[in-house]
Amino acid sequence: MKHSIDSLKELGRYDDAVSMAQDLLRRDPENASLLHKIASLYDVQGLELQAIPFYHAAIDHHLAGKELQEAYLGLGSTYRALGQYKESLETFDRALACFPQAKEITLFRAMTLYNLGETKEAVAALLILLADTSSHQDISLYQKAIRQYAADLDAIG
Repeated sequence: MKHSIDSLKELGRYDDAVSMAQDLLRRDPENASLLHKIASLYDVQGLELQAIPFYHAAIDHHLAGKELQEAYLGLGSTYRALGQYKESLETFDRALACFPQAKEITLFRAMTLYNLGETKEAVAALLILLADTSSHQDISLYQKAIRQYAADLDAIG
């Protein structure tokens, strides 16, 4: 049975998937989707340092749409996992400039803000995210108040 890169990844056969992707990339070195697949394959294996140049190459080779959004998330998360918080924040900021409604990027950006010691901004971002995304009835009732608190967490009365 002939496998695809994605099916090999799903089977946990990461080395085979990387080999297949690398073979295809040799024939089509500008293929942004293949570059992104390789980055993700390295990332899922905990090989963050190997993933970074492939994420950058995928983004630089005009990856688009959902794949670009995923590549930004992967790159920003990878930087965060390596303790490179400044690079992580810059990546998430670039991502949100392209995809302002990407709630998952907002979430990971808030974690990076926490790592940078920007706890007030991180909590405010998480409160807005909660107000925007929660379907819990009791939380929905307090959306306006949550947003007001997020705007100034230190306000009294």
